[in-house]
Amino acid sequence: MKTTATKHKSSRERILQTAVVLFARQGFDRTGLRELAREACVNLAMINYFFGSKKKLLTEILDVFFAGYLQVITTELSGDDSLPTKFERFIVNAVDFFDSNRDFLVVAITDLHQDDPEITEHKAHWGNRIMAVIKKEVCLPLARETGQEIPPTLIAPLLTSMMASRYLFSPVVVKIESESPGVPDLQQHTAFITSLFLGGIKGLGVMDGTGSAATQSPQGSTGE
Repeated sequence: MKTTATKHKSSRERILQTAVVLFARQGFDRTGLRELAREACVNLAMINYFFGSKKKLLTEILDVFFAGYLQVITTELSGDDSLPTKFERFIVNAVDFFDSNRDFLVVAITDLHQDDPEITEHKAHWGNRIMAVIKKEVCLPLARETGQEIPPTLIAPLLTSMMASRYLFSPVVVKIESESPGVPDLQQHTAFITSLFLGGIKGLGVMDGTGSAATQSPQGSTGE
């Protein structure tokens, strides 16, 4: 027989998981609490009991995703290995994390709520923690190699977007390419992102102050 605590845990988890699916499929604003309660097979009052409001439910979803992503970033980018080695390891594990948490990823990235100060502040809290790791483990070592410090606010969103593209755009791509093999499999996707990012990251260090690639004289040129 289930205890009361077990039943509550089950109901709470069911609400959370159902909310993630609904928010990812149809958006936060278009998902009503009554619909959520019906799909989760719980009483409407249970949602308020566990989460207080739909917005608090959203922030908990964000916490689950960003806490997991931060753990991957911290674990895989730390250490004394070379940047290419750390990036290759990180991309493999980050894509695996995204693949296992697809709906959390979609909600965290697409439900921006830029007009909601509370949600913006909540995301900024996680963003600052992520940027701190990226700066320490990537930007500063890169600066020592290239002579320029690339801001983490450039590297982190760029790399995250590249890795997340499979899950954000794949339904559309599959629809468009319905008569072709479709999107690459997970291993191909990971290998492509790794190759593309590592092949271009050195180029970020030779950009001039205007954001354009600095012109360099060919090796051995006199400059005349």
